[in-house]
Amino acid sequence: MVTNWLAAFADVPEPQVPAALEFWAAVTASTPREAAGGRDQYLPLAGDGEDPYLWVQRVQRPMGEGGWHPDLYVADPALDAGRAAELGAEVVREVPGLIGLSTPAGQPFCLMTHDGERRRAEPRRWPTGQHSLLDQLCLDIPAAAFAEECRFWAELTGWPQRRSSAEFVHLVRPGSSPLRILLQRLGEDDPGPARAHADLACDDRAAEAARHRELGAELVRVAEHWTTLRDPAGLLYCITDRDPFSD
Repeated sequence: MVTNWLAAFADVPEPQVPAALEFWAAVTASTPREAAGGRDQYLPLAGDGEDPYLWVQRVQRPMGEGGWHPDLYVADPALDAGRAAELGAEVVREVPGLIGLSTPAGQPFCLMTHDGERRRAEPRRWPTGQHSLLDQLCLDIPAAAFAEECRFWAELTGWPQRRSSAEFVHLVRPGSSPLRILLQRLGEDDPGPARAHADLACDDRAAEAARHRELGAELVRVAEHWTTLRDPAGLLYCITDRDPFSD
């Protein structure tokens, strides 16, 4: 399978969609675009001259039970869904142009029809001087399933694996993709399920985290290399020390 464009979908319960859309538009200096889907459930965000790779998806779940999932853009979703099934994925729904699946560890993802070249987002510069960019989707994997999920995602995308530590493996994205994939091994005390969260790169984490909190985010944890926050819809995400200008 060849995938050169990866999008992050924030799955947000219906009552919390307006707050989530306003928050992520402000965080990424993006503008909501025309909604898609039969119920206008897919809400894209993008900057001027850029193509959407961050979407808010309206879901029918109780408040506080949102999450994140990736969409992979491919030439033939049906063909690649067959390949994903051979690797251990399960098809959970099919609609024209989109197939929803679940990985062996239970992480939802979708295959979308690729429709030509797209333009990546650039890092944003903020009035307080720092730069930031939402540029990564982190897949949080239970320890018992970590090796298999790393193999699954590397073979599914065709992106090579690079191990950073016992806890982290990243996939080397092509230059056309706006998002990286990072796989994180959860601790033995966290049995799952598999889940995902978005990551932003920035060059001044403290200033960036303060900006997010002013926009309505809740601080969850400050670690050595990242800060975990919760958006107004309850979705977790991180701000990291990675260079927002680095590929």
